[in-house]
Amino acid sequence: MPKRKAKILIVDDAQINRIILCELLRNQYQILEAEDGKKALEMIKEDKSIDLVLLDIVMPNMDGYQVLEKMKEQRYLEYLPVIIISSEGDSTSMEKAYELGATDYIRRPFESYIIDRRIKNTLMLYEKQKKLVHLVEQQIQKRVNNNTTLINVLGHIVEFRNGESGLHIQHIQTITKMLLLQMGKKSHEYKLSDADILLISTASSLHDIGKISIDEKILNKPGRLTKDEFEIVKQHSLIGAEMLKTVPNYNNNDLLEYAYQICRWHHERYDGHGYPDGLVGDQIPISAQVVSIADVYDALTSERCYKKAYSHGQAMKMIIDGQCGVFNPLLLECLYDISEEMKASLFENENYADQAVVSKMTDELVIKQFRSEMPKEKNNESQNRKFFQEMTFEYDAFKDAVYISSQAAKDLGIDEIIYHPKNHEFSFFNKSTIKLLKDKLKETTHLNPEVDLKIYAQVGKQKQWYHLQASTRWNGSVYKGFVGKLVKDNNIQVIHNIQENISLKYTYTEIKDFIESLKDIFTVVRLIDFQKHQSAKAENDQIEIIEGNCYDYWKRKDVCVNCISKQAYIKKGQAFKLEFVDYDIYAIIAQYVEVDERPWVLELVYKTKEDIILGAHGKTRFLENIVTYNKEYYTDVLTNAYSRRYYEEYVQYINDVSAVAMIDADNFKAINDQYGHNAGDQAIKAVSKAIQSCIRSDDIFIRYGGDEFLLVFQDIHYNTFTTRLYQISECVKQTKVDDYEDLSLSITVGGIYGNSKVNDAIKKADKLMYEGKKSKRSIVVKKTSEVD
Repeated sequence: MPKRKAKILIVDDAQINRIILCELLRNQYQILEAEDGKKALEMIKEDKSIDLVLLDIVMPNMDGYQVLEKMKEQRYLEYLPVIIISSEGDSTSMEKAYELGATDYIRRPFESYIIDRRIKNTLMLYEKQKKLVHLVEQQIQKRVNNNTTLINVLGHIVEFRNGESGLHIQHIQTITKMLLLQMGKKSHEYKLSDADILLISTASSLHDIGKISIDEKILNKPGRLTKDEFEIVKQHSLIGAEMLKTVPNYNNNDLLEYAYQICRWHHERYDGHGYPDGLVGDQIPISAQVVSIADVYDALTSERCYKKAYSHGQAMKMIIDGQCGVFNPLLLECLYDISEEMKASLFENENYADQAVVSKMTDELVIKQFRSEMPKEKNNESQNRKFFQEMTFEYDAFKDAVYISSQAAKDLGIDEIIYHPKNHEFSFFNKSTIKLLKDKLKETTHLNPEVDLKIYAQVGKQKQWYHLQASTRWNGSVYKGFVGKLVKDNNIQVIHNIQENISLKYTYTEIKDFIESLKDIFTVVRLIDFQKHQSAKAENDQIEIIEGNCYDYWKRKDVCVNCISKQAYIKKGQAFKLEFVDYDIYAIIAQYVEVDERPWVLELVYKTKEDIILGAHGKTRFLENIVTYNKEYYTDVLTNAYSRRYYEEYVQYINDVSAVAMIDADNFKAINDQYGHNAGDQAIKAVSKAIQSCIRSDDIFIRYGGDEFLLVFQDIHYNTFTTRLYQISECVKQTKVDDYEDLSLSITVGGIYGNSKVNDAIKKADKLMYEGKKSKRSIVVKKTSEVD
């Protein structure tokens, strides 16, 4: 693969100076130009691949010194070297440039070899520096990763006990990191490295770890805390700090030291009116100051059972106006600067798409694109006709002509010489291919002249995948053109067989050969016996079962809810879905086959690349589509809970849950009769909103029908489950219905605890709910073993 050319930005208001430098450097480097300092800064901000800046000093509007000041302020100089090239040769000018961060200084007029040598030395030095920095970052990242999982687990435990949103910790980390980065751009008062920023944002997850020791009844109290209760809650900062200080090797762990600072002092205020120590100004560590603002912002914009959420604008105004205490003025400026970026980032994080919904969307969002990448031979005539397997050609840049090998030209019925190929209807040299090829050819050199592209092209009457292999030709330093060949991709026929979506019958020998041919295309190819949940391989003249379960590959502990092999078996055809494992996305095709008359499912797993599976709009658009689909297809319009359809298609098949609750809104018929159906609708919405404010993001909340709701907890402790149901009941009682202030709301809840299938648990929870109705008890909770 050709080595990438370094990219150099030339900044000079004099066109002649830029032309001279361009002519000297263009054969060795990629060149960008800017005619003033302002334009240069815009280009540096947009293009992170620039390797070096050649900067003039004397320029209108913004001179070279001002450019250096801005680059230093924005921390660009940490990774981007600047060489000053100027006719200003006095020692004062040079000294000022070096003080502002210039790497080198070259006076005009200069010798070309000096420019060449200085640039190479600077690039070499920074390349070595980048490698060293990268190694250090990797080591730090490795250390952080070793702690992050446990930190997040502990953080989420506290979130859950405190009745906070499941996104609270993610929000705190996001805001903390953004504030620290902006602070580094605005001021050098707090000298924090990238490693420090990473450690602080990670440590922020433990800001409320001390709440693990506070009574849940106080933490989750819907109303206002008494003075004594508030004093108890305030103890969490000291408790959390002491917990961390007793961790072994605390003094040798930067992450724990930052976590201690944050735990103890994130409720301090800049004017000294915070707690627990009443610190003033920069007596408060900057790590705690930043997390303090992040915590206040997210608390304001999140809905809790005791308060409604404020809008982003309201929260910003309250913080900046001092309604939530006094904060560091510099951090308030930074918060204002990142306001819109923060709002967009946090909103994007909340575009969570249920994995089952992702699978449901596969046909609409993935398969059409997946198939379009793998063309078919549509007519019988094309199968009977012999097409070439390889075509050689030569392109002459001076004549703008392609010379086709005579045999290929004959097979295709075209001329051997094609002038101005990009304008020719035949040519695989269409505009997009030419642009792609030219970009690749620019990176070639005398030593590395080769290019290998995979293109989807029209050759003759047939459009399909080809390898375009080319080699540049030179006459001294003059580019002459290139020679190459177009090679047909022989995997197309294999894909064609899969795409036809028919019931396939094989002998053992045929399936073995077929599987071998697929291994070059797919990440995993295996046979599945979905009834036994086992995978198999064709080996040693027979199909052998592989030890373990088929779902082990997806890191699951039980059968996939939306088993794709089962779907393909039932359809006697194909099924498709996506699987998300860690940060990887897999596209899966399941094809029903018969091997020696025994039914199997052939499962083809393909680790996707975003540009193929997610299409031209990228991952963000893909997730937006999924979220939109989720809301339209599986969300109850009135209550914003999951709909009964979601239960029917997915939830009822879950085989192992910790607890289930059936919830019925009391006196719903009487409300409809007395106040009208609009009041009934508003009441149901209010009940739903109250319930949702008390549960975690991964708890499943469904409008089961009419005034009945279903709650499914896949992982919860018995005491927490019971506490959560009483909290929900209390929150509903305190909820008021807009325009119907005299309406009183209440619910009856039947809760069943113990690992079981969802359907079985629902029946028992429903029975307990009606038991509560009869006995006038709002909540009846039992363990599975206590119910017949």
